[in-house]
Amino acid sequence: MNTARPKAALIEVYDSHDVNLYSQLMFLKKGGYDVTLIVSKKLRQQVAHYNTGEKIVFVNCTGKKGLFLLWELRKIRNYLIKEGFDTVTFNTAHGSTIRTLCLMSFPKKMNFIGNLHGVNKLTGSTTQNMISTRIKKYFLLSEYMRKKAVSVAKDSLKFEVYYPMFHPEYLDAETEKKHENEYWVCIPGAVEYKRRDYLTLLTNFAAIKEKPNIRFVILGNGNHAAGNGNEVQEAVKKLGIEKHFIFFNKFVTNDVFHKYVKASDTILPLIHPINADMEKYLENQISGSFHLAYSYKLPLLMHDYFSKYEDFNDNSIFYNLENMKQLLADLPVILQEERAHFYRDEKWSFDYQAEKYLQFIR
Repeated sequence: MNTARPKAALIEVYDSHDVNLYSQLMFLKKGGYDVTLIVSKKLRQQVAHYNTGEKIVFVNCTGKKGLFLLWELRKIRNYLIKEGFDTVTFNTAHGSTIRTLCLMSFPKKMNFIGNLHGVNKLTGSTTQNMISTRIKKYFLLSEYMRKKAVSVAKDSLKFEVYYPMFHPEYLDAETEKKHENEYWVCIPGAVEYKRRDYLTLLTNFAAIKEKPNIRFVILGNGNHAAGNGNEVQEAVKKLGIEKHFIFFNKFVTNDVFHKYVKASDTILPLIHPINADMEKYLENQISGSFHLAYSYKLPLLMHDYFSKYEDFNDNSIFYNLENMKQLLADLPVILQEERAHFYRDEKWSFDYQAEKYLQFIR
């Protein structure tokens, strides 16, 4: 009788989306899989905190082209075959690098799964069509992404949703002290106007005569070259509301990042339907802010465009650009009154998410 555990490889050849890896590792571990994590060497620091006991193999595809990239991908392909993996999951299942790997020959019995971070990849992308000759089952990161995917994709493709809302325990870190009766509103991510509507927030909050005891934690690098951190900080100073903001001018390490999120009372994604860069979050992809809120059971402050999606019905306080000022003025009272009504559905549990994930890959 063969009692060997099924073998799974979880692969991330790019240098991003590492936030999704830990949840999948834990799901696979719960499912009894012998898991190997194959990741870019640029993610070495990020995965060092996992402590899952699984084997980690580092690869180096970043910046490589032509024969050099082909050689690296060939090594990955040969390793997968040599180790006899039953299931191979690509944490990011799009892009030319994954296309080239998927077009290589593999044993028919090897089961390929992919995480798709943008539903728009399913329409008009020759590269994605080529990837889909190998990958027939895709994970998506929200129910509204799945609804869109089913409406545009080929019938041969299958989709499932999971929330990568679980994180390792990080070491304690030094952060600003949160004062008694103070409310923290967390806005995670690099400070960029194209991603978040900071200026509408600033003008609405500045217009409140008697300001509530709120601090906005702008939890991202405000000093990176492509960002707008300096402009946001200058606007805050001109409006005279500096004491209500916490800024960061360098990369925020995971231990510091997660300690601030845990200490927060709510998360504000600041996604408003005002430009093309923000509108992609309305149906094609998600903001990492969503899953951070799910992770720590924090209510989301969401533009009411999102109220039509079931993902947010159990966990959000909705507003629009006309009533945003009043919402911010009343926020401490609203949070106190509504706190007990959030995250009551079983889908927010580890067991539910793990079983959903495992059923799809089996």
